Amino acid sequence: GCGVPTRLSFAELKSEYMNQSYFPVGKTMHYTCRPGYSRHPQIKATVTCLGNGRWSEALEFCKKKSCGHPGEPENGRVIATDTLFGSTVNFTCEDGHRLIGQPHRRCEISGARVDWSGDVPICERIPCLPPPDIPNGRHNGVIMEDFSYGSAVTYTCDNGLQLTGEASIHCTTKDGVNGEWSERPPRCGDVRCPVPQIQNGRRVSGDSRVYSYKDNVTFECNPGFTMKGHSLSQCQTDETWDPPVPVCEEVQRCPPPPTIDNGKPSVQAWDVFTSGMSVNYHCDPGYSFLGEASLHCTASGAWSHPLPHCEAECVSPVVGNGRTNGVQLPYRPRDVVVFECDPGYTLSGSPEIHCQDDGRWDPPIPICEKMQRCPAPPTIDNGKPSGLALAVFTSGMSVEYSCEPGYSLTGQASIYCTASGTWSPLPPRCEVSERFCITPEIPNGRKVAGRRPVYRPRDTVRFECDPGYTLNDSRPIQCREDRTWDPPVPVCLQEK
Repeated sequence: GCGVPTRLSFAELKSEYMNQSYFPVGKTMHYTCRPGYSRHPQIKATVTCLGNGRWSEALEFCKKKSCGHPGEPENGRVIATDTLFGSTVNFTCEDGHRLIGQPHRRCEISGARVDWSGDVPICERIPCLPPPDIPNGRHNGVIMEDFSYGSAVTYTCDNGLQLTGEASIHCTTKDGVNGEWSERPPRCGDVRCPVPQIQNGRRVSGDSRVYSYKDNVTFECNPGFTMKGHSLSQCQTDETWDPPVPVCEEVQRCPPPPTIDNGKPSVQAWDVFTSGMSVNYHCDPGYSFLGEASLHCTASGAWSHPLPHCEAECVSPVVGNGRTNGVQLPYRPRDVVVFECDPGYTLSGSPEIHCQDDGRWDPPIPICEKMQRCPAPPTIDNGKPSGLALAVFTSGMSVEYSCEPGYSLTGQASIYCTASGTWSPLPPRCEVSERFCITPEIPNGRKVAGRRPVYRPRDTVRFECDPGYTLNDSRPIQCREDRTWDPPVPVCLQEK
């Protein structure tokens, strides 16, 4: 027989089978579709227990329901591969617009049907704050109420002052969400940035007493210090440096890297470790890493956490004439391996083993032994066994006998092929049922009334003969309680 069928993602067994764990050969199981799926009209929702103890293939007799079109925002679009149950669609906005609401919708169960989660988001044009005002000048956007992506303004100076910087700036974005102006506003008049100062460092280019618009300065730190910020800065129209002048911070040192059990770091005794440096570890033979295999020296002068951990390995389990549920190297404590033998072999030992803390497998690795074959199942009078279409019968397989109409089974209906290659127990017998009469047949004649597969008391039969023959008794015959016919079955006599 068969065990419980494999669980299906799209259907479940009907409730009448829920408490069963064994099913005989030939048993057919019926499924119902899970929520979110509907029946495929041309595929039967069943599996059948086959003679080899396996279930027939479960076809996809339930198909996913569709949620239909998920909608599309104005100034945006939807990105989807399909609209079926369980799928997710994403939304994106055109350049210059930002998404308001959930960026995705999922096709999920809604009552007795499926529908999209949430609502279609909105694509809003990215806004900018009003452009900055400048001393001794103005911009042409004073009459505008709102400024959004793509809006532009132009600055002019009063009293003939010279404009320094970009005269026109426009609203743009860097992160796709917040608007900002493409440039700092220009300045009316000369630009003079202060002399940049850096502690524990120096200027290596651009050294001057006076700094004007777009003048550059490059910095470096003294030995034993590291730079935080950008090494190059430029004078802007608002007389500031951008990026800001960097800071030189003292380099922190870490002590020698910590030791670990069953492993060690790859370092030399004279190595010096400063913030940002990393150290790699390796495990001793028979051990492998659990977690990260390296540490780095932090800005505070301490090593990062957690420490690497070397854990015992289990050797890769190998079974001849069989296979495992996958390759996972290395195997660590609490890992589980499941074995299955090739056709024609049977498992001796536990099908499931566990890696222990000391590197052992428990229970021990099983072996696959060659299965014994049995001859064809014995034949019996007035009956036959199931599985006659099979060419090979191996140990563990079973067949079930059934009798012809009018006969009943005496003995065990099912026999199985033993490990020694014989059938056990003895096959059953098909004996005449006490409740039936033997089916009446006459040579050179036939039934003209009362044809049945079996005959019970009070059933009647009437005969006629072939041309050239005559019945010795034309009366109908009736099945009696003692399983005899009354009158006796007639005979067709040849005419003279």
